[in-house]
Amino acid sequence: MSILLRVILYSLIVAGVYAVIRFDAVHPMEDGYFGEISMTEILQETILFFLFLFYLFSGFKNRNIQPVTNLISLFFLISFIREFNFILEWWLYPVLLVLLIMAWFFYRDYEKLNNASAIFFRKPASSWLLAGFMITYIFSRLFGQSGFWRILYDENNYRLAKAAVEEGLELLGNAIMLISAIDFILQQKTDSNNKIRSV
Repeated sequence: MSILLRVILYSLIVAGVYAVIRFDAVHPMEDGYFGEISMTEILQETILFFLFLFYLFSGFKNRNIQPVTNLISLFFLISFIREFNFILEWWLYPVLLVLLIMAWFFYRDYEKLNNASAIFFRKPASSWLLAGFMITYIFSRLFGQSGFWRILYDENNYRLAKAAVEEGLELLGNAIMLISAIDFILQQKTDSNNKIRSV
């Protein structure tokens, strides 16, 4: 796919993030603005589950990076499970189980991780993954702290702005990590085509 088409596709994804956030602002659900049952949350959960499957199966297609993609996929599975803490009071138990599996993978593949990481992070799409990770798991958490929003708003009015920004940033970060998966797919197709031509 040409660079121009990628720019258009990725721009549409980011514009879609805005459209979903705006939809939730205009049409709040029963549990309020940007609650657990909202388009923003549902899309976050959908992307996280897709990323779990994508990185899981990427390892089967490319054994050189499987030690890394196994860990990444399980990380997204933990994030997916964590999103349902409002329904599952016992959500911590499946998360602990997945953490144990991650620890086992880490132990089993320890000697392969260094080489696999070098191969994985040489791929341009890994930059999208890191950028999305930092937005979702670091910046949105810091920017969503109640203390910051109390500086800008009074006690009765800050929660709506805080929720919109925090959930919106999480969705944006997830969308950028989704772009990383799309970029990986496109790069794999390009690599496959180049191999066929060189034969």
